[in-house]
Amino acid sequence: MRFVREGEIKATRPGADRFTDGVWEASALEELEPDGLRAQRFSYEPQARSGWHTHDGEQALYVLSGRGVVTRWGETAGTRIGPGDWVHVQPGEKHWHGAAADDTLVHIAVTASGATHWHGPVTDEEYRAGLG
Repeated sequence: MRFVREGEIKATRPGADRFTDGVWEASALEELEPDGLRAQRFSYEPQARSGWHTHDGEQALYVLSGRGVVTRWGETAGTRIGPGDWVHVQPGEKHWHGAAADDTLVHIAVTASGATHWHGPVTDEEYRAGLG
């Protein structure tokens, strides 16, 4: 068993190959086993977002504060998310998530196993369409 205290968690800016500017990533749980469970807290400034990506395993997002959107590949508009909302992402489901145009977003991402695969940036047009 491992305990992680808030004071031990350090936020960093993820790479531009994965997220736009204005995103902070704080790893709370590192894998204890190869391809094991991991969890991060992501903080997004308004309009900040991830790139398109998929996961080998399931992922759960839990919104702590703010407003945002999650968009699956092929959707014409995304689904708005807010405090207390959960999102269950299936393995291999191509998607992106980010903050609303006029609000911040903070969420926890818990990923069950395997890697995350990045498929390029979300364009400004895709972002605006995702907001509906």
